[in-house]
Amino acid sequence: MPYQIFHTNEWLYPDTLISESGPDSISLSTARGSRAGCQILIQLEDVGAPLSWTYTPTPSAAMNCDNIQMELFRLRDVLVNENTGPKYSTIPVGTPADYITRPAPFRVYDALQRVDQAFTTSSPKEALYVSWHIPASLLPSIYHGEICLTAGNQAINIPVTLEVFQAVVPEQETLAITNWLSNQNAATYHGLELWSEDHWHMLRKYGEAMRRTRQTHFLVGLELIDIQEDTGRYTFDFTKVKRYIELFLSLGFTGIEGGHLASRTGWDDPLFVLNYRNDIKATSPEGYTFLAQFLPAWQQFLQQHDWLDRTIQHVADEPIQQSASDFRILSSIVRKFMPGVKLIEAMIYPHIEGSLDIWVPTNEGFDQHQAHFQHLQNLGETVWFYTCWNPGGHYLNRFLDIPLLKTRYLHWGNYKYGLKGYLHWGFNMYLDNQDPFELTCPYLAPGVHAKRVPSGDTHIVYPDAEGPMLSMRLEAMRLGVEDYELLQLLAGVNKPLADEILQSCFFSFTGVETNSVNFDLAHRRLLEAVSASCYNFPENERVLT
Repeated sequence: MPYQIFHTNEWLYPDTLISESGPDSISLSTARGSRAGCQILIQLEDVGAPLSWTYTPTPSAAMNCDNIQMELFRLRDVLVNENTGPKYSTIPVGTPADYITRPAPFRVYDALQRVDQAFTTSSPKEALYVSWHIPASLLPSIYHGEICLTAGNQAINIPVTLEVFQAVVPEQETLAITNWLSNQNAATYHGLELWSEDHWHMLRKYGEAMRRTRQTHFLVGLELIDIQEDTGRYTFDFTKVKRYIELFLSLGFTGIEGGHLASRTGWDDPLFVLNYRNDIKATSPEGYTFLAQFLPAWQQFLQQHDWLDRTIQHVADEPIQQSASDFRILSSIVRKFMPGVKLIEAMIYPHIEGSLDIWVPTNEGFDQHQAHFQHLQNLGETVWFYTCWNPGGHYLNRFLDIPLLKTRYLHWGNYKYGLKGYLHWGFNMYLDNQDPFELTCPYLAPGVHAKRVPSGDTHIVYPDAEGPMLSMRLEAMRLGVEDYELLQLLAGVNKPLADEILQSCFFSFTGVETNSVNFDLAHRRLLEAVSASCYNFPENERVLT
């Protein structure tokens, strides 16, 4: 049964060939408190036979090798309909581009279907992703084991070597991460009634998937609040919100994002309308009447449950120059009724000083106005960054037709530029009737943007009967967040060395080393440096951040 081992940072495709000279054993290096993984491509003779697996660790003097638990996922391929554009959206099939991995259309392995028992093979070639959880308490050592894969009358035994370093990824993240979850899609795409007990159970599974990638914040949209109106008087029922927040905090999230209060019906519209009722201008007397009642009630609810200090509040998404004046007024209304709560927004027009506490430009927007944002940072303000259907071209993003390593490098950018968080709109934001496996480039919003989103922008998980399927991009993002934490640890004791390691493979948001072998050299240096530099102090004197 021919097979080959592939790096976790490389895309696999249904037409990827198995090389006779390719790696046939698994050798991984990792920090503790992390996960280490790789991909396996197998050529089958007996299609339709069940494929089963076991992992057997070699007994170790460390005595706790059984604590290393392996997961196995079956890789599912998805269709890339069109290639990413040089700035945003997509380009017609056949248009040349020097920043893509392949010309569209093509299929690529991204979705990860968890396999706990044998599954029936359906293709002459099967792609697998294996991952080991490395507990923070595990003793640093080199651990050996063996994976046995059996399909029909065929079996292969794959040697495994896991080099576990002294370095530990902190359990509590310092980098703020948010991906926005569609509660509606978490019901619709699993055939569940919205807010039924089965739906709540499914939301827990989505929250667990978000926490796997070390997501820290979760969006609490207005759709969770039952609002009643009677001749200008409003009442608010926060029952669902309370259960929702309690659920996500119980999973280890630390930050609450108050949902957007307003939006624009057209991209160039100068005025915002309420998300509660889009026929009411947000800064009109009617809009003020609503906000003057909702915002104090929302603040009081959060305060009653000791959640106010965890909360950051959205105002209105992506203000541009035409709507900047209205955004400033709207922000001042929010500040009046929610004093002390930090305001956050993904924003495009940079000159809205005083209206935000957490600035979130795209990585391209940060580049274009870097002096402005560095000035804000010097004043003590907080800057994150975001990506969405832009930027395209050579910029880092998490699309399906750019190198997979670019998704991991997003958070090396956080470290390089002192950006304290990352935001993305699309955890499972499938659009109307979108098949996320076959239509990865849907039209974004006819009437607002009659253009396609780049492949995979709407989602980084896929719907399965049992819950959300992870993805290779989600794993790459998790690894990048953990790299950030290790860089921060090293910078706390030797910043020049941390910067040198970063600069060996990360040059800018448009320039990174995408060769996985060269990246591994830099990552190994990081593991060695953190292990040597951050753990040489007596326990009572150790300072790691």
